[in-house]
Amino acid sequence: MKGILYLLLFAAVLGGGWYAYKYWQESQSGAKVETVPVAPVIKRDISDVLEETGTINPVNKVAIKSEVSGRVQNVYVEDGMMVTSGFVLVELDKTDLLNTRKDLEYELKEAELNYDRAKIDYDRNNELFKKKIISYDAYDQVKTTLDLRSNTVLKVITKLDTNTDNLKKTTIFSPTSGTVLNKNIEVGEMVVGANSVSSGTEMMTVADLKDLEVSSYVNEIDVTRLHVGQNIEITVDSTPGVDYSGVVTHVAPMSSSSSGSSAGSSSSSSSKDGFEVRIAVKGDVSQLKMGMTANITAILKEVKDALAVPLSSVFCDNYELAPSNQKYYVYVEKPAVASDNGKQPEQEFEKRDVTIGVTDTSGAEIKSGLTEGEKVAIKRPPSMSEPVRNHDWMRRGR
Repeated sequence: MKGILYLLLFAAVLGGGWYAYKYWQESQSGAKVETVPVAPVIKRDISDVLEETGTINPVNKVAIKSEVSGRVQNVYVEDGMMVTSGFVLVELDKTDLLNTRKDLEYELKEAELNYDRAKIDYDRNNELFKKKIISYDAYDQVKTTLDLRSNTVLKVITKLDTNTDNLKKTTIFSPTSGTVLNKNIEVGEMVVGANSVSSGTEMMTVADLKDLEVSSYVNEIDVTRLHVGQNIEITVDSTPGVDYSGVVTHVAPMSSSSSGSSAGSSSSSSSKDGFEVRIAVKGDVSQLKMGMTANITAILKEVKDALAVPLSSVFCDNYELAPSNQKYYVYVEKPAVASDNGKQPEQEFEKRDVTIGVTDTSGAEIKSGLTEGEKVAIKRPPSMSEPVRNHDWMRRGR
């Protein structure tokens, strides 16, 4: 047992001696120098790309509302049903309006009888007035009575015309051809008549699903680089492997929020602020459905065969400034010089100002300051004591 303990103690002393020797050796040779990773300056195609998401909606869609209030008597459509312009969608109960019409017809007869009586009185008194048998005041009184009876007749006729119009409005026709969406009424339910665009019960939507667009909200930095007529690439996660093309048809002049979006779009618990951009989808859209999420890609600028370096190798001293006011620089690795003692030569870097152009998610175009084949540090060398402020501005808005 003691032999084993002596053996373990000897191994521990031997290990400690070896560690002390290595520590002494490293202290004589100096501290270990950290190698700074570098990347070569290369030529490649580089594109400034805007990527956003949006929602697919029909270009042409109509919210169906009734102009009069009433109880639903018949519904002739279901969700997904194709209808043509003039197709009967809904009928409201006419009972109350028909009863009102009967009352108005009786009221008109009474008003006409009163008018006829007043007309007889007026004719008689008019003759007497011409013969100067009655005074002007007596004549004026019967004339006023006749005018009032005439006005009463006209008022009742106007009410009857309104009633006739409202009876016609109890039958709701489709104003356009399309597909019925979001039907949310059933027979027996009450609907409220629409007095304005924002009021009234929305019974359903009729939309043309052959003409679709993507509605997206773009931040204030990127929206200035979009314009009507610009080509856009579109992909939809629900249709993998199928690429769509699109054209910008609208760029909003002021910012808004995606909450409370137009009828038919899927609701969301969150909203996105920005400038609304609408993109018309070209080609076969038969696989797309309203409310699907679409990914849009716009190539804002593209440079072929450009000198490029990684984004992480480009630095600036104050990234709070606008990009046009920035001064950018890189650290270029100097050629290694062999040492006389056989040690690995230390890295040396030269700080050099550069002019950058187009950037993408991984690199920046170098317009001046570097040549192909040179190597740049992709992190700030430890020997450089400037404050760490690099290319964070490039990520704004992405």
